[in-house]
Amino acid sequence: MAKLVVLAESLKGLSHELKVERTTVGRVEDNTFPITEPSVSSHHCEILLKGSDVVVKDLNSTNGTFINGERITEAVLKPGQTLRLGNVELKLDGPASATKKQLDATMVIPQGVKRDEIGAARESKLSEKAGFHKKSDKLNKIFLVGGAVVLLIIVGLIIFAFIQRGAPPE
Repeated sequence: MAKLVVLAESLKGLSHELKVERTTVGRVEDNTFPITEPSVSSHHCEILLKGSDVVVKDLNSTNGTFINGERITEAVLKPGQTLRLGNVELKLDGPASATKKQLDATMVIPQGVKRDEIGAARESKLSEKAGFHKKSDKLNKIFLVGGAVVLLIIVGLIIFAFIQRGAPPE
């Protein structure tokens, strides 16, 4: 497993295994790998596992991020190289590819229904009459009869209104 090991004498023994795809490094406690040293920014950089590569991305830190003495904004860190965050030096130990292999483990998904089984299952279900039933048309008939009655009442009222209008006043 790939691991970042702090080389600074004041932080001797501090290290962090790269187990997840994204690791944040900085001075404050909300980082995945906190390094409490004044030259390290509160959110200094992030370490990304991309394939078999370990990519270091500077997060606009005050004192910069360096790999083997060269300032970077984003670069690949290889095992054995030195990463410097402010005044703190770290070293990448172990194979980076071993870490990513664990993340990329392939899982076997059990096979579902085969295409030729679908038709056979459908035919057997239809013949059993245990599943779905055809809706009854009773509600539709009630709705149609009710609509016809309302329509007849409206037509009757219109005819009644014309008769009343056409009749001479008494």
